[in-house]
Amino acid sequence: MDISLFRSIANQYQELRGIHTIATMNVIGDLLEDQLLNHKLPVDLFAGFQRFSHFLEHLRRYSYLGEVCRRVFIFGVPDVHPPEIPGIEFIGLEPNSALSRERFWLVDTPDFWTAVLTQAVEGSERNTSNQSFDGLWSYDEEVVGRVSLLMSQVMGTFYQPIRKRNYVQQSAHIAEINGRLLGRLKESELTSHRRWVQLSTLHKFATALSQYQPLPCILRDAVQILFTNFGAADAVIALNLNNDNFMVVSAAGNISTNKPIVGISDGASGKAISEGRLIYVEDVRQNGLMEPLMPTAQTLMAAPLQGRRRVYGVVTVGGREPKQWTEEDGQTVMAIAKMLAVLIEQKTQLSGDIVLQLRRAKHLEQTISKLRQPIARLRDLQQKLREEVHLLPIQRELMAQVEALFSDVATMIGVPLSPTHSNESQLSSSSKAAAKSDPKVRASTAGTSAVVTPRLSAHPPHNFDNSEL
Repeated sequence: MDISLFRSIANQYQELRGIHTIATMNVIGDLLEDQLLNHKLPVDLFAGFQRFSHFLEHLRRYSYLGEVCRRVFIFGVPDVHPPEIPGIEFIGLEPNSALSRERFWLVDTPDFWTAVLTQAVEGSERNTSNQSFDGLWSYDEEVVGRVSLLMSQVMGTFYQPIRKRNYVQQSAHIAEINGRLLGRLKESELTSHRRWVQLSTLHKFATALSQYQPLPCILRDAVQILFTNFGAADAVIALNLNNDNFMVVSAAGNISTNKPIVGISDGASGKAISEGRLIYVEDVRQNGLMEPLMPTAQTLMAAPLQGRRRVYGVVTVGGREPKQWTEEDGQTVMAIAKMLAVLIEQKTQLSGDIVLQLRRAKHLEQTISKLRQPIARLRDLQQKLREEVHLLPIQRELMAQVEALFSDVATMIGVPLSPTHSNESQLSSSSKAAAKSDPKVRASTAGTSAVVTPRLSAHPPHNFDNSEL
């Protein structure tokens, strides 16, 4: 008789069907096996693995179950010869039998009873982890009793139903299993969220690279992405300029060239550079490997900027709590370091190129700083001129053009919009609306219609500290 445990039960209990992936099925199987091992329950365990070769992956675990349980029965197509394990009996299945497509677990005792029944979805991969399943998991005594009856028919034994069950003990087992299941789900959610953070960080960094900015800007963006997206308490990129002098870019926006840092060889950053590999310090206090670039970090990761010719520097991130990072987090930092190393290596004459760009940025910022006050003063004088001096229409038109130019310049260099100009902008908008309906108003406002209200940038320019450059 070709019996399918799954089809015999699932058709009558559609509401119990909720297992759809091999990963979910394996987690449930692990939980049940853990319960038997943790409490050393002397039960009969029936487990189907489709093929004996699938069982070999769980050999060590079932060696322990063979010692704990009264008997363990393993079902599968004998595609390999299983080893002899005390307490375990192997039941061979025909390749075309119904049970050869099913994975299941069955325990039915007075103190603990449950059944997990699954069937491979038709057409899904048979020998890979991508195989899809349709399945159910139940603690219902009626369901478990029916599965036990079917199992006795498969085994050719006499079925003895359980007349008296210990519901208090069963409830305790269910509560314990559910508690561990919730823990697994929480871990899965945290892992999924962390992977999203990692992908988001790489996406942001790749976007920054695609904007073809100068290297100092890319370095500044990189540490900010690690700080904001990746969740680092601090992030630093240190570039070796020459003779072990390092230009350091930190998440705080500090860039140092005139006073390069030389003392990073003792920390995780120096170790990453010297050994050319990712250095992960789970707990700085226990490990004792302090980081001069990040003295308050509780956990550290340092990835070398390893090029084809040499190590150009290091990317270091620090965490607020010990053991904050995972292996995948380390791979993310390494990926960023590799992309940066490729970018740096594309530059010719690395040291001179970086320093030159920084000096130009410094000179530009100093020039802009000198212009801000005169531009603001000039705009105020223009405002007084318009208010106190009677201008001809053509003079007002020229004045409007000049004011529009100064407004654009003021916006670009970060001169704040004064309250007077802000109110004037609102009045100008009202005047323009009135001019559409009244020719006289249109004529009187002709001289001011060309004024462009200054726009404050959403991203103010970065100020390089003179003492740092």
